[in-house]
Amino acid sequence: MKRKANSELIFQALICMALSVLFVFALISGKASNYIHPRLFGFLWFAAAFLFLIGVVMLRYSKTPKHNARPLKNMILVIPILTAVLIPVGAVQSQAISFGISAGSTLSSAAAQNPVSSAPDKGTVIPDTTTSKDDIGIEVSSPSSNVPGEDENGVITVTDEQFASWYQDINENMKKYEGKTLKMKGQVFRMNTFGASEFVPARYAMVCCAADLQPCGVLCRSSAASQYQDGEWLWVTGEIKIENYQGQTMPVCYVTKIEKAEKAKQEYIYFTY
Repeated sequence: MKRKANSELIFQALICMALSVLFVFALISGKASNYIHPRLFGFLWFAAAFLFLIGVVMLRYSKTPKHNARPLKNMILVIPILTAVLIPVGAVQSQAISFGISAGSTLSSAAAQNPVSSAPDKGTVIPDTTTSKDDIGIEVSSPSSNVPGEDENGVITVTDEQFASWYQDINENMKKYEGKTLKMKGQVFRMNTFGASEFVPARYAMVCCAADLQPCGVLCRSSAASQYQDGEWLWVTGEIKIENYQGQTMPVCYVTKIEKAEKAKQEYIYFTY
């Protein structure tokens, strides 16, 4: 009599292998960076290899029959796979994240008072002034090594690669930027507390994973602000002034020019301790 295979074990093995393939695809395609910090990619590679190995071992033992096997009871394990496949990857909605005290304002205030000892809030980092290592041993250079300077026209243009370093620098050394003309790119971000002329050309920063995303950028004021939709990518040029906003001292950009911009190849920026 032919022995019946263990359908439940086969189903579990296929789920493990599918998750492994999903992790590898996310890593190779770059989509993993929408969910976790790149410094954690090594752990994801390990998880993919381990899940695939578990699946292979399960298949080897699947020839051992099991009475009353119920493979469908494991359907709940399919949910992560279906979620990743069916829900498109994209930046978070701006309404779901707060700006101000939790993002720029806390860092601005802490840096002005004591840039070394004050602890930053979630999603922002007060950097060291020398080369250091993050919490898993990756060397991190001082932000000043990648901070944009003025061009021949006196304009400071912030590129995608410089945004994280520049954001930390302007919050830690905001007086340095007072009266300067700044050009920066980001997605239009607003909160209910903003005035009709206020918005932030923000980039979303990740410290560990998508759960700690915070918008980073400079508050801008422009009479044309209402013409642009939330999430729209813009190049914004204007003069920086230091003001008190909602009880926090922070840089404010008075806009002189707004241009449509291409979406950044890497939507998120990454801070490293």
